[in-house]
Amino acid sequence: MPLTKQELLEFEREILGLFEQAKITTPVHLSGGNEEELIEIFNQIKPDDWVFSTHRSHYHALLKGIQKEKLKEMILCGKSMHIFNKELNFFSSSIVAGCAAIAAGVALALKKKNSSQKVWCFIGDGAEDEGHFYESVRYVEGWDLPCTFIIEDNDRSVATPKSDRYNKSEIQWPDCVKRHYYTPTYPHYSGGKFVDFSKCEIKPIQQYPKQSSSLISSCDELGLTYQQAIKQSMEDLAKDKKTIFLGYNVKYGNKGYGTLTEIPGEQVLETPLAENLMTGLAMGLALEGFKPVLFFERHDFMLNALDNIVNHLDKIEKMSYGEFKTPVIIRATIGSKYPLYPGPQHVQDFTEAFQKLLCMPIYKPSNSQEIINTYNHLSDFNYPAIIVEEKDKYSNI
Repeated sequence: MPLTKQELLEFEREILGLFEQAKITTPVHLSGGNEEELIEIFNQIKPDDWVFSTHRSHYHALLKGIQKEKLKEMILCGKSMHIFNKELNFFSSSIVAGCAAIAAGVALALKKKNSSQKVWCFIGDGAEDEGHFYESVRYVEGWDLPCTFIIEDNDRSVATPKSDRYNKSEIQWPDCVKRHYYTPTYPHYSGGKFVDFSKCEIKPIQQYPKQSSSLISSCDELGLTYQQAIKQSMEDLAKDKKTIFLGYNVKYGNKGYGTLTEIPGEQVLETPLAENLMTGLAMGLALEGFKPVLFFERHDFMLNALDNIVNHLDKIEKMSYGEFKTPVIIRATIGSKYPLYPGPQHVQDFTEAFQKLLCMPIYKPSNSQEIINTYNHLSDFNYPAIIVEEKDKYSNI
C-alpha cells in the first residue's frame, strides 16, 4: 500500500533523530517539503519501471517500495547516499547529474527490447546546471526514449539560489523533463544542528582491490597484423547478438579505424560527440543485459568521460554490493604520431593515469597474439575493462 505524507515525514524525523544522536556516522541528506508532489508522481510509476535517484533518495526509495526498516538499516550502515535495489530497479548516485546518462542508456535498452517499462530520473535544480544533464535530455528527446526527468526544484544548489548561479535564466526543457517547485524542510545536509561525532567509531572508507590486468600468455603465431587481430576480435564478439558496438565514427567514416566494417548494422550504435553520455549509454545498456563495446578514438577525448568512467563504471558493482553489474569493454586508442603529427592534444597516452585512477583491469596488448587472447578472455566477461590500443601499430605489426 502506498505510503502517506505523514509516514514519509515521520520516517525522515526518525532518521534525523538517529543522526543527531550520532548513531549515523555518514552524511545524511534529508527529504522534505515535496511529499505530495512525489506521491502523485510515484502513482504513475509501475513496479518494474526504473527509478534513478540522487544523494537525497529516502522518499524515492520508500515510494518505490523499499521497506522502511530495510531502508533504515541501509542508512545506519552508511548507505544514505548510495541506495540500490535490483529487485525494484532502484539506482542512485551521489554525483550531481550522475545518473542522467545511465538512465538514458537504460531507456535506450528498453526501447531496443520493445519493452513497456519506463525510466524515471530525479535530479535537483543544481544538477540542471550540468552539461551532462543537457546531453542526456537531448538524446532522450531526439530518440523518443521512454525516460522522464524530474527536476525537484527547491531553488538551491547546496545553499546557492538560481539567481546567483544564472541570474534570471531558466531553460525551457522539452516534454521529457518535468519540474515541481517546493520549499525544503531541511538544510542541504543533516538538520542544521551541531552533532559531536568525536567519540564515535567512524567506519573507514571501504578499499577495493584492483583487478588483475595480466595479459594471457601468447599463443602460436597467428599470421595477422595488429589491426586485423582487433577486427577479428570484434567480429568474434559480434557473434553474440547482445553485443553492441558504440561510439562516434563506428557506423560511418572509418568505422572504428576499419575494425568494425563487417559488424551487422543493428549491432552498431553511432553516438553524439558526447563522451560522458556515450559511457552512460553503455552502462545503461549493460544494466539491461546487453554487452557494450565502447570505442574511443583517442585517450585525449576520454577525459570528457572520466566522470562516468571513474565515479560510476568503476564503482557501481562495489557500491551496490554486487546487485548491479556493468560489463562494458572500453577500446581506448592512443592517437597516431606517424606519418603526420597531429599535435599534443591527439597523441597522449594516459594508460598509467588510468591504472592509478581505476580498479577495473586495464590491458595493453602489444601484438596480434595478445589481442586475440585478451578478447577471448573477455568474451564472457561480467565486469568492465579497458583495452588500450596503439594506432601507430595498426599498419605494421
